[in-house]
Parts: sequence; C-alpha cells; structure tokens
Amino acid sequence: MPIYEQQPDDILSADINAVQQPGPTYGDNVSPSWYDPINPLDDRRQTKELRDAAFRIDNSVGSLIATAPFNQFEDVEGYNPFEDELTLSGYEDYADAFIHSNSPQETAAIKQRIDRERNDKQMLADAGGAGVVSSIAMGVIDPINVAAMMIPGGAIVKGGSVATTAGKFALANTAGGVASEMALHSTQETRTLTESAINITLDAMIGGTLGSAAQLVKNRGELVTKVRNDLIGEQQSGQQNIPNNIPDNSSVGAMEVPNTTLEQETLKGPSFINRTMNVSPVGRVAQSPSKTARQINQQLTENNFTFAKNEEGIATFTAVETKVRGYETLVYKQVESTKDHFKQYRQSGGRDMNYYQFSEAVGDAMRNGDTHAIPQVAEAARSIRPIVEATKDRMVELGILREGVKVTTAQSYFPRIYKFDKILNDRTEFKKIIADWLEEINQTSINKAKGSLDRAEIGIDKARNASPQAERLGLEIKEAESWSGKKSLLMDDINKYQKIINEKNAVEVELNSLSNLAKLNKTQTRRQATLQRKLQRINDAENKLPALQRSVDILDNPRKFRNEHRRLTRTANSLTRHDRIRQSALNRMTPLEREELDAAADDIVNKIIGAPSGIVPSELIPDGLVKRAGFTKDRTLNIPDERIKDYLESDVNYVMENYIRQVAPEIELTAKFGRVDMDNQIKAITEEYNQLIADATTPKERSRLEARREADLRDIRAMRDRLLGTYGAPKDPASLFVRAGRVARHVNFLRLLGGMTISSLPDMARPIMQHGLRSALKPLGKMLTDISAMRIAKADLREMGIGLEYALSSRSKVIADLSDPYSRRSYLERGLQWSSQKFGNFTLMNQYTDTMKMWSGLITQSKVLKAANTLDAGGSLSKREIKKLAHIGIDESMLKRIAEQFKRHGEDLDGMLTGHSHLWDDRVVRETFQAAVLKDVRTTVITPGIGDTPLMMSSELGKIVMQFKTFFFATHNRALVSGIQSGDASFYYGALLQVALGSLVYILKAKMAGRDINTEPANLVKEGLDWSGMMGWLGEPNNVLENLSGGTYGMSAMFGGPPASRYQSRNGIGALLGPTFDLGGDIKNITSGVLNGEFDDREVRSVRKLLPFQNLFYLSPLLNQVEEQMK
Repeated sequence: MPIYEQQPDDILSADINAVQQPGPTYGDNVSPSWYDPINPLDDRRQTKELRDAAFRIDNSVGSLIATAPFNQFEDVEGYNPFEDELTLSGYEDYADAFIHSNSPQETAAIKQRIDRERNDKQMLADAGGAGVVSSIAMGVIDPINVAAMMIPGGAIVKGGSVATTAGKFALANTAGGVASEMALHSTQETRTLTESAINITLDAMIGGTLGSAAQLVKNRGELVTKVRNDLIGEQQSGQQNIPNNIPDNSSVGAMEVPNTTLEQETLKGPSFINRTMNVSPVGRVAQSPSKTARQINQQLTENNFTFAKNEEGIATFTAVETKVRGYETLVYKQVESTKDHFKQYRQSGGRDMNYYQFSEAVGDAMRNGDTHAIPQVAEAARSIRPIVEATKDRMVELGILREGVKVTTAQSYFPRIYKFDKILNDRTEFKKIIADWLEEINQTSINKAKGSLDRAEIGIDKARNASPQAERLGLEIKEAESWSGKKSLLMDDINKYQKIINEKNAVEVELNSLSNLAKLNKTQTRRQATLQRKLQRINDAENKLPALQRSVDILDNPRKFRNEHRRLTRTANSLTRHDRIRQSALNRMTPLEREELDAAADDIVNKIIGAPSGIVPSELIPDGLVKRAGFTKDRTLNIPDERIKDYLESDVNYVMENYIRQVAPEIELTAKFGRVDMDNQIKAITEEYNQLIADATTPKERSRLEARREADLRDIRAMRDRLLGTYGAPKDPASLFVRAGRVARHVNFLRLLGGMTISSLPDMARPIMQHGLRSALKPLGKMLTDISAMRIAKADLREMGIGLEYALSSRSKVIADLSDPYSRRSYLERGLQWSSQKFGNFTLMNQYTDTMKMWSGLITQSKVLKAANTLDAGGSLSKREIKKLAHIGIDESMLKRIAEQFKRHGEDLDGMLTGHSHLWDDRVVRETFQAAVLKDVRTTVITPGIGDTPLMMSSELGKIVMQFKTFFFATHNRALVSGIQSGDASFYYGALLQVALGSLVYILKAKMAGRDINTEPANLVKEGLDWSGMMGWLGEPNNVLENLSGGTYGMSAMFGGPPASRYQSRNGIGALLGPTFDLGGDIKNITSGVLNGEFDDREVRSVRKLLPFQNLFYLSPLLNQVEEQMK
C-alpha cells in the first residue's frame, strides 16, 4: 500500500481571499501603509475596503446608511426569533437586538448587520496603522465632529493663550464626540461603552492638539522672534539636507507593482485571431472593455493566453479552476487506498465480497465511527477520514459551515447521496419513513416545549420581581451620587442623626413617667410637648439614617452597586423576551396531524428526486413545518442515516468522488472571492460598466456597452456555475430524454473512440510547441533511461494532481462529454459508467495521457526550478523566460521564494530537478508553484476547461449534438490562438511536427479501416491539419460541409483530394447533428434491412458500428475480417 507524505489538508488553499505574499505580484495585493488611507491618489481595492469599513464604523452618516434597508421587511404572523435556540447561535451577546424582529428575513438582516460590523472592526484591527488612520480620518469628517470643531473657531486670536484655545477646542470636540457616539450607538449593535469612552477621549485629545496648533500658527511671528532672541551664537546659514526616506513599512528589494491597466490586461497577438475565441466564454471575457471583468476572468478560469503584462514580468492570476483540479489528488488517494485495502482483504482470505461490495462496506463503516467487523474495511474508512475532516475544517474556516458543527445523523460524517432509482421504485415506503421521523421530531419538540414553558414562567417571575428592585437601587445610587465629593458632610449628618437617635430611650422614659401622672402642671405640659416633638425628630432621624448609610456603602464600593443595578435592569428588561418564549412554547405544544406529516414527507421526496443534476438542496423541510414544533429555520433533513440507509449511496468511491468535486469549488471560490456566488466581483464589474457607460459619448456606444455588460456577467456566472456543476442542469433529471441522452453518450464513447489513442499521437508535439525542442527532449531522455529517478519524480507530480488518469480517467471523460458526476445510478447507468471508466485503460488512452502529462510536468517543474536557482545565484533571466514564467503565474519575487524552498527540500536527480513541493513549509509558495505546474501541464496536454466551450454545449441538447467537439474548442484556445499570441518559434516548428503526426494518424486510421491511402502531398497536408487538431474548431464546419456535399465544397475541393477522412464513417445526419443522431441513422438502416429482407453491406456496417469496442485499435482488424465475411 503506498504511503503518501502529503497530508490531505495540504491540497487546500492557504488562506481566505488569496493569501498575500511579502513580495507582491499585483498592485492590489500590497498591504496598505499607514498613510495610504489619506492618500487621495490611492484607489487600490484594499485601501478602498479599509476606508469603507471605517466609514461604516466610525462615521455617523456611514453607519446610518449601512442600516437603511431595515424598515422594508414584512411582518410574519406569529414569528419569534427566540423560538429556537439555534436561531441566535453565535449571537447570544446581541440577543436584545432581535427582540423586535418580526420575520426570518429581518433576523437574517440583523445577523448580517452584526457580521458586517464585526468584520469591519476585524479588518481595521488587522490593518494595523492603516486601520487606525482610516478610523481617525472617517471620524474627523463626521458632520457632527466637523460642526463641533467650527464652534470654537473664533477663539483663535493673535497673541491668544495656547492652553485656553486648546481647552476650548478639546471641550467642543468632546461634546461632538459624545453626540457622534450617541448616533453610532443608535445604529450599531456591536458598539460598546468602552469603545465610546476611548473615542471620546481621542476626540478631546485631537481637539486640544488642533486648537494648540491653530493658536501656535496664529502666534508664529512672536514665537519666531522669541526663538531668535534666545539663540546663542551665529545663525546657521546653509539649509539642512533632508533625505527622502522610504516609509518604515516599505519592503526593501521588492518591486511594488502598480495596479495593472486595461492595456496590460490585453491579449497579445493579432486581434482577428483573438476574435475567433468569441465562441467561448473565456475568450469573450478576455477581450472585454472592462478591466475588472478581464481580471476576474483570469482568477476564475484557467487559460493559456499571453497578456501584455506578462512581457513586463507581471504574473497571470492563479485560477480557481486550476486549484480545484488539484483536488483530484484527494480522489486519487482515496481510490488507491480503497483498492489497496481490498487487496489486503483478499490476501487475508476474504472472498465474501467483491470490490463493489467492499466499497459499500467502507461507506457504511464511515457512517458508524469508522468501525467494522472486517479490519481491512475499518482501516480503509480510517484512512479516508482525514480527507473529510480536512475539507470540513477548511469550510468552517471560510464560514461555509458553522463553527462547532457536529454530526447529528450518524456516529460519524459520511456525505449523503441518495439512490434516486431506489426512491422512485419504492416511494411509498421511503415517504412513510420520512413521515414517521417527522412525527417523532414533532412529539419530542412538544415535550421540550413544556420545559421551555416552565423556564419561561420562572424567567417572567424573576423579571417582574427585579423591576422594582432595579428602580429602587437606581434611586439609591442617584441619591448617593448627589453626595459625591461631599462625603464629610454626609458623615456629619449621619453622626448628627445618630446622636439624636441615641437620646430616644431617655426621651421615652421621661415621656412615660409624665404620662403616668394624673394631672400635669403647665411646666410639665410644656415639657411633654417638647419631648413629643423631640421624639418625632428622633423618628425622622431613624427613617433618614438608613438611606444615608446606604449612600455611604454605595460611595465606598460604587462598582459593586452599579453592576448589581445593571444585572437587575437586564433581568427586568428580559420580561418581553421570556414572554415571547412562553408564547412560542405554547404554540409548539400543538401536535401535527398525520395528514400534514404525510403531505410534508411527500414534498420532501419530490425535492430529492427532482434535484437538478442530483445535487440535493440542504433545505428540504417545507416552509409550512418550519413554524411548527421541532423544525429549525435551516430546514435540514436531519433524519438519521441508519433509518434511510437503503436509500443512500454507500459506494465510497462514488460518494467521495462526488463529495470532493462538490466541495472543492465551494472552498476555492469562497477562498478567492469571499463568497461562492462571487457577488462582490459581479458588483465590481457592474460598477465599472456604469462608469464606462457614463463616460460614453454616443447613444450607440452606451447601448453597445449595456449589451456587453450583460454578456460579460452571463459568461462569468456561467463559468462559475460550470465549476460548481450546476450550469445547464435539467429541471427534471429523471426524465427519459435526459437519461436516454446520458446513456447514448456513454454508448457513443464505447463504440466510437476505440482509436482515440492513435488519434492523440499529434499531442506528442505539444511539449515541443510549448517549451521548445531542447527543453522538451532532455526530460524525455531522462524518463526513458533513469527509472529510479522517474519513480521519484512521478510521485512528486502526483502530489500536484498530475498523472492520475489511469485511476480517474478524468481527461477522457471531459473529452467525451461524460463528466456528469451527479448522474442517476440505475444498474444500466452504473454499468456504463464502469465500462467508460475502464475503456480509457483498454484503449491505452489513460496510460498515454499519464505519460504525456508526466513528461510535460517534468519539463515545467525543471524549468521553473532552474530559473529560481539562476536568480538565487545572482544570475538573470531572459525576457522570454520572464514572460513564460509570468504566463503560468510566477514572477521574479516568487522565484526567489521558490529557490529557498528548493534548497531545503528539493533534489537534483542528475540534471532533472524535482522540488518535493508537498514538503515545502511556505504554503503560499507551495500552492503557487503546484498550480503553475498543473496549469502548464493541462494546457500542454490539452485538457478542456470550464471556459473553453460554447455555453450551449452545457444544455442536454448541446451535449448530444456537440459530443466529441469539446477537444477542438479547447485546442483552439489553448494551442492555436495561444501559440500565435506567444510568437515563439517553438510553436511554429512544433506545429509542423504536429501536422506531420496528423498525417501519420490518417495513414494508420485508413489502414485500420481498410480504406485506400491517398499519399499525394496536398492530401497529406490537408489530412494532417485535420487530424492534428491544429485548426481548432475552425475545421469542424469544413468537415460537416464536405460530408454533406460529398467533397464538392470545402478544403478538399481546394486541395483537389477526397473529402476529409475523419467524417467518412458518419452519415449526413450524424455529421451535422452528432454521433447520437448517427446512431439513430444506423438503427434505422438495420430496421429497414430486417423489415425489407435486404441485409447488405450498409446494414452490416451499421450493425458493426453499434457494437461497443468495435473500433478498439487492436480488435478492429479482426472485426474487419468478420465484417467482410458477412457482406
């Protein structure tokens, strides 16, 4: 079993939103310095984001604007945000902000506002000095603060006191700061009193500084005179030389590349050649009038284009698509690990399970804590677990998943993919299982609601009791504060009252003695009245003394009593919240009827079987249940896997391949663009077009720009969705048309592409076209002669996602338009998928592709490492080398960092350099290097990408009509146009070699088919151009025309030879509408022959063409003989 040194998480991106490099490559990637936010000429994206964040956080107008949409939500009757604890999970500290929320949309908006405030604060904090300066600048231009600073302006008079003026400014700024903070508190949920206190203090300091500075300027004449009088000795006559210092945060030796211009983002090469790429979205957007669209196009979609900036050494962006393709390494490792453990199972004597059953057992084990009675199954599950955990952790880091997310449906997480056919065939039982589970959840929630009701009533009682206590304590604190600074007077009063109270016993004794007398004289009567008045004063003192003593206690420990007052106030204010919780609990105690549960289960089943492309949405619980007991706002179907395991896919190979292909784009899109939907980037394109349209001078030009904006946004969205696997998804994936089309494409692949390896022989010229003869042939010689070195290099390249075709057949599937990972899985479809997977190995296409990619990978890796070593040794690179490296995404600053990693981890295998990049400790360098090598390999050995084909080819009809055309569109973009753009001699002599190899393919194909070979030079050149693919998609219309016209029109008529041989086996309908309609024509021929009793050569040929593997190059000669005997 192979041991891989690279951990699964090494394949994942290094950081959120494109980790910045110390030696920046692009202007927008340079971290702002402290003075950039106040530099009006700095319009870089990062600086704008800092200013925007500070405007929203520290400016009352900006904060108000940020809250503007919050009065536009419709109330939802009975809605309560406190109904479910998960609703406010992570927002407990801001619970009071949700008290008046009356709809889920308003709750989500409040969360978004809180998130934005926290993100803005974090961005400002991370920016260091630049963040502080941004905040100060936005606070200074706050209208409240500006008005406050205007008030003491009249205090600046010549000869005035600096201290007095500074004090007036400080006082005015403090007042303005208090007003500003009050405004900010009213519009922000996360602002704290501590922040406000700090900001008000800063306002006072800034005001004092401005006031003193203003007064000093006003008094400058007197100050200069004073200084001159105080100077001793002669006045200095020369001016001091002040150096123009580099800012402290500038990097010495790193070239700061400014933000690129539209001209720098322009394609090289003749414009009429570039315009031939307008059939593909990547080619269209690359020529957009919007610079932002061009840049986002590069960041999203892999391409082989040469841009003007590459000649300046400015690197092309690393595309998200390239990084996503690197995840194939994880799929490969999972597949190989499962195979290795199956071999161990068989070697240990296990015979009860075949490979498919073993793969299903591994999937079951992954749902059950990676445990199984068969040790090889358990070990296989444990070996795959790090892949799942690594992707989960990355998704949590990027915010795709919630922090602390836990598995609730099984002992351990295993991606859930449904068996659609099983559900369709056994819908009633599946619906019953769902309905039973819904009923149990409802009943469990009712039981929990009773506990919530009890807790809410306790809370209500506490709140009601706390309200008068808080009010009383507040009055006591207020009374105590009235004695602040007068404690000695307070103590005097206490002592005075205490003395009065001390006389009480004596007064009462004397009064009692007087009251016992039968008759009082005048003196005794007066004495009694005096004593009664005195006793009243004593009673008054007794009443007042506790309040005075309480004031002393509060003044001695004010923090304790203020904290207690805040606690009581919070408890009292919780009355509304507890009352709403009580109402929610009462509502949840109403059980659902069985009819409601069955209807909800039916709705869930419909959503599952009707999911586009098999990607089932996470929100399956119907809206009507969300308000009922037991069902959370996220609407996730959290039924345990064990209860529906018969309806879930368990084949670990199928599930993990689809899981990785689904999460990889989500991870990389979020890491690069911040969100999967690329909303900010789409807005940026729209805003730039708004400016272009505003600057346009004629209505015609504005109309053209409007149309181009819509086209660019459509293309960007389409390429994003293609990467996600959702573009062109059918509304009803289970429909006969969709499934029949999928089956037909698999059948076409098996019956028509048996000779695709021979057809790919011209690809042998691609490394020469891309890199030159000398650079290409040296690694090839090493491959053929040094097996041990090649073994090391091969393992290194596989860590980058290169050379995995034998296990995955990914290139063959893309070329044959079979890359549909979410297809349904009937026995027929599963069998065809397995056959298609193996067919690439039977034809030797996968082995050939692996060899070609390994060769190309060795060339690219060695060239990059040699260039890095040259720079590290003090040498220099030619302009051509700099352009080539920038073309694949590496600039000179990155080369220096690559050299450092190579010195620590790389190896020189007798002239062939290998980096062992999976061991590199600088993750940014590792990912940049690996992506550059992978991109160059995928463009050298042409592997179609998400932007290479017309958008209509993603529709079901387009897939049928245009099957097997993908390669030609990709060749057009990645070989023909890009080669002309580069202008290298290697492209042209490589093209000659490719045409020669195309002629060889023509001869071999003709021999295999038993056709005559026309060796006239003109015909060989024509066939060489056609079979080599050098004409890209431009050759396809010609072949269709020749087929339909019988060679009367087209290139053959110009050269004077027979029609193109590549379409000779197709009928006219097949040439025009693709191999599936050609298949229909053959079926028609056979049917007609059987019905008419005329089964001649045409019908025999049609039968032959229907057979899978019929043109497999090593079987074809035998089948030719059988066909001849049947005619």
